[in-house]
Amino acid sequence: MDSVLLVGPPNSGKSSIYNLLTGKFRHVSNYSGITVDNASCELLSNKSEERKISVVDLPGINGLLPGSYDEAMTVKAILGMDTEISSFNGVALVLDMNRLEFSLGLLLYLRDLLGGNHTVMAIINKADTQEVLPPEKLAILKDRVGVDMLPFSALKGDVQVLDKFLRQNLKSEPAKPSKKLLVTKRALDYFKLSREKVSEHLIVVDDSHEGELLAKVEKYHRDARKILDDIFSDEKAPKVLLTERVDKILLHPLWGSLVFIAIFYLLFHAIYSWSAPIMDLIDSLIGWCGGKISSVMADGLLKSLVIDGVLAGVGGVIIFLPQILILFFLLSLLELSGYISRAAFLTDRMMGFFGLSGKSFLPYLSGLACAVPAIMATRTIPNRFERIATIMTIPLMTCSARLPVYILLIGTFIPGTKVLGIFNLQALSFFFLYFLGGASALIIAKLLRLSFFKGEGAGFLMDLPLYQRPPMVTALKYSWRQGKIFLMKAGTIILAFSIVFWVASTFPRPTDAQLSTLEGKSEAEVASFTLENSLIGRIGKGIEPVLTPIGMNWKMGVGILVAFGARELFVSSMGTMYALGDVDETSESLRERLKNEVDVTTGQPVFNTGTVWALLLFFVFSLQCTSTLAMVTRETGGFVLPVIMFLYMGLIGYGMAFLAHSFLT
Repeated sequence: MDSVLLVGPPNSGKSSIYNLLTGKFRHVSNYSGITVDNASCELLSNKSEERKISVVDLPGINGLLPGSYDEAMTVKAILGMDTEISSFNGVALVLDMNRLEFSLGLLLYLRDLLGGNHTVMAIINKADTQEVLPPEKLAILKDRVGVDMLPFSALKGDVQVLDKFLRQNLKSEPAKPSKKLLVTKRALDYFKLSREKVSEHLIVVDDSHEGELLAKVEKYHRDARKILDDIFSDEKAPKVLLTERVDKILLHPLWGSLVFIAIFYLLFHAIYSWSAPIMDLIDSLIGWCGGKISSVMADGLLKSLVIDGVLAGVGGVIIFLPQILILFFLLSLLELSGYISRAAFLTDRMMGFFGLSGKSFLPYLSGLACAVPAIMATRTIPNRFERIATIMTIPLMTCSARLPVYILLIGTFIPGTKVLGIFNLQALSFFFLYFLGGASALIIAKLLRLSFFKGEGAGFLMDLPLYQRPPMVTALKYSWRQGKIFLMKAGTIILAFSIVFWVASTFPRPTDAQLSTLEGKSEAEVASFTLENSLIGRIGKGIEPVLTPIGMNWKMGVGILVAFGARELFVSSMGTMYALGDVDETSESLRERLKNEVDVTTGQPVFNTGTVWALLLFFVFSLQCTSTLAMVTRETGGFVLPVIMFLYMGLIGYGMAFLAHSFLT
């Protein structure tokens, strides 16, 4: 099958074009650094066309002298050094209409490296943001550059026109570079190649020659500037007045910081206020289903499995779907509008104080969704020590898997009263947990940079895109995609776990001798005895001595233990255990059961202020994600750093839980 590489500067719209051509959905945004790995898929038109073509979306590059791991990945593919991309027939360079001079310089460099008029083609994206190129001037531009070009808009363009353009220009024979690429020894570190591959495709020079290589790159940009000046000398400058005016506020050290804090507080407030009615509706629906099932099924183990295992376990997690959808929808709007790039720029000076740069901001932000892609996003960080410090602290950012735990505990035990008559206490608590995770990540990164990972930090250079009206359809698609991932986990991992957990919470059943000792006891006491003597109860009782100093009982311990598989399982396990311990399964929601839980020895509520905050702080700091550990192992090339991360975060989590229990109980 023939293939074409999609290449271009960061934030040029490569992934949007890839989505159009293939019908797939890669995360897109209005800032650079989103795409950090390769993705390959067949064209949608292959169903009706005889010639079969696949397209490969590659990370953005600022030039062919890589300054980070993700850029090296793209250069390796272009030079034919990537083992996953054995061959390709052409390169489609996506030019950014708003930065045409920079993009054109990259095109000239790539044209000379690969050679041939039709090996390289150009797609001028974002053509809708400026006046459409007049055909006569486009023809002159094509002639001067020697490459066929297509003005296009990934938001409004016709995919059939784009598909036809690719098919017309793509050569049948595989493309090969006509020259070897000059790189410095420092840049060579990003490639991770064998000596044979290096000698075949690269000419390595000493770092002292870096200035000469950069001068060569600058010559291509001067040539691009001259071409554009000759063709468009009578054109008006791009309309960027609105962006400049808004940036005077959003990039201001004081006003910009206040806007930044206000935006994220309002985001967390919206998660609570907007989702509450939908959450109550889902909760009522689950309760109604439980009542209907209870009325038609005979008492016994099967009924208990369906209601106490499946419905209580999976239903207890699904109820948080509205918050997941709202969180990712609002984050997507911020990304697509162009604001997130400003946030990265605004935080660069602050990040520098902690031994990092603005390049670490975007991986940290990605960590609000999931630590796994966030760790992959650190490939854009050129400094190795800064990258490792960022990787080792990303899991402290509050990912979406923590969200159900936070919402359950905050929504149940923290009142929604107003602070200073303005701020909702639940939203403030939520904001505090997010802030605490982020602040802790920065402080620990600073300690790592001062001790184990010393070294000069890399400078931060980032293109600030024009503001745009966020495409609502794109934001809704991204939000729904994250919601589907959440539902798939609920329908697979959490469902399977709920059944296994129910079995472990129900068996072994009490013997006749044990039941005889319970004569005269209430149904609730019998249910509690059965749960405590089950397999789960015995495991919980075994770890209870470790939990007592932080104010937790064995049930919470079991929830924490299973959360190492997936944090949402804490909610699922609580739902199952407290349903089994309640003689009337449908009488109360999980929140009511937790509120009414009383210590039989003291008669006091089990979930007091100290215990609730101990749980919350433990979840803020502890690393309970096997997927994250696997990704760190892959990105760092060993098991040492993942083990260190697991231990230091667990110890901090336990220590903070101990302090919360000691001072707040």
